[in-house]
Amino acid sequence: MTDPNVDEADDEPFAPKKAARYWTTLEPVVTAAVNKTASRTGREARSLDPVATAFVLWAWQTKGLELDVTRMFRRRVVEEYVHRGMASFTRGSRATYRSVLLTIVGAVTPPSEVPFPIPRSDPTPPYTSPEIAALRSWARAQGSAVRRRDAAVLLAMGFGAGLATRELLSVRTGDIDMRGDDVHILVWAGRPRLVPVLPAWQPGLRTAMEELGDNQWVFRVGRTGVRSAQVTDFLHRGHTTELDVRPARMRTTWLLTHLQAGTPPRDLLRTAGLEHLAALDRIRLFLPSRAPLPSSKSDFERARD
Repeated sequence: MTDPNVDEADDEPFAPKKAARYWTTLEPVVTAAVNKTASRTGREARSLDPVATAFVLWAWQTKGLELDVTRMFRRRVVEEYVHRGMASFTRGSRATYRSVLLTIVGAVTPPSEVPFPIPRSDPTPPYTSPEIAALRSWARAQGSAVRRRDAAVLLAMGFGAGLATRELLSVRTGDIDMRGDDVHILVWAGRPRLVPVLPAWQPGLRTAMEELGDNQWVFRVGRTGVRSAQVTDFLHRGHTTELDVRPARMRTTWLLTHLQAGTPPRDLLRTAGLEHLAALDRIRLFLPSRAPLPSSKSDFERARD
């Protein structure tokens, strides 16, 4: 099966069509990994380019990893990509991609490091206030009512509830609970939990719920399943934008918003579906004063209780 994110071109140099918007960002990592692998194994770079590009796009956009060859091309990241990022592929295609990616891992990662856990990468940076404003304008400027609704709920579930890519893709209308001034999303994918939506981002979900029927996908109605590339597909099919639209960055922004508001770390871990305080400590690096994590309940959490 052909990869949904990358199209091979017959001409040199390699230039993916569906990943073209991000190619300037991804190209240095892909080229470095492919060239090193080609020189060490004798394989043609053209046979490695499409697979490496699809993998790097997923690792950066969905997994939120730093664009770095040795941090991305790790065996454990490859295994996660094959099992989670290629759910719509045939078994044969997944096996082929896995083989190619492990060949690259063997070429670019020192053998002594391959079996060990992936080192902690730098956290995905949050959006700034001007960037958030630009994304709101981008959502309102979509070319159709359906695309405007999808863009609004994408931002609402990302900025308002901090959902990861596969989580927001898995949300159906029956998973959204609206009672009075509160909106909650019941997350079933991966880390089951009930997530309250920040008030500033509720309108997009409320509007969508008025328009959608029972048990429909909230984002991109009409899908037959869930695969991480569906967010990327949505972005590619719309009006071209230079904005960096990534659920991983939205989630970081959401976590930072809660830390700034004083949400207790243990409560935030539970709401975010996280297990260890170290994940929040990394986000704390973006706090203006690098203040210690709060220990008392915020007004938001008291209202939720």
